[in-house]
Amino acid sequence: MAKNKLGENRMNDTKARRFWRIQGECWRRMITPYIMYLFTSMLLLATQAIENVDWLRYFLGTLCILLGASSNAYLAYKTGISHYDVFLTGCIHRRNREQGIMSGGDHHPEREYAPWKGFYIGFLIGIPVIVFAGLSCIPGAFINGFGRFFLIMFAGFAIVPVSWIFGGFSAGVSSGMYACSMLFVLLPVIVTGVFYIIGAHVEKKRKKVIEERMSAVREATNEKEESHGQTEEEKRETLQPEEKKK
Repeated sequence: MAKNKLGENRMNDTKARRFWRIQGECWRRMITPYIMYLFTSMLLLATQAIENVDWLRYFLGTLCILLGASSNAYLAYKTGISHYDVFLTGCIHRRNREQGIMSGGDHHPEREYAPWKGFYIGFLIGIPVIVFAGLSCIPGAFINGFGRFFLIMFAGFAIVPVSWIFGGFSAGVSSGMYACSMLFVLLPVIVTGVFYIIGAHVEKKRKKVIEERMSAVREATNEKEESHGQTEEEKRETLQPEEKKK
């Protein structure tokens, strides 16, 4: 049986082991998008230092949020493409197994495409929003102060837009403002889920076009071979009467 470098065939994983491998893969895929949100959140906070020009502060802040979301969309799109390729490879290995051919030593089933994975990765990206916003709503100056500080620092894309509606941070501390920021967890969830699926569908369509072209080439080659075979047969038939005359 083929085995990977670790000496194991992941096609033989138990459900529990497969579950934890999927968790590891999804957490790995959330790191870079979250870093992009973190980076753009820092830029967002910098734009809020603009004074006396509210429209410019809102405009630049919105651009920062859109920059983070667009980076998230691109990374999710590429992940969808990658996971769909792995899914096709897994289909081949499973078909081989049905035929009694053991394979899949270098295959990673946890990386196979599944529509729910994009939304789950997006949810993982939004975990800092849920945790720190939740802490911000807990009574107690130390706990909610801790939560609010880290929410602003590490998930500014969630709290800053809400602060615009509530009149800014200087308008006073409001638990409702921090509770409303939890709604922004939907941003990475929707963006990641939708573009992950789009990436997989684009790759599926591309593979289908390639397969159709290869099929057309094979058919053209077969027709050419058949035509060549008929020509040779006709030549032999024309030569037979001459041989009989001799």
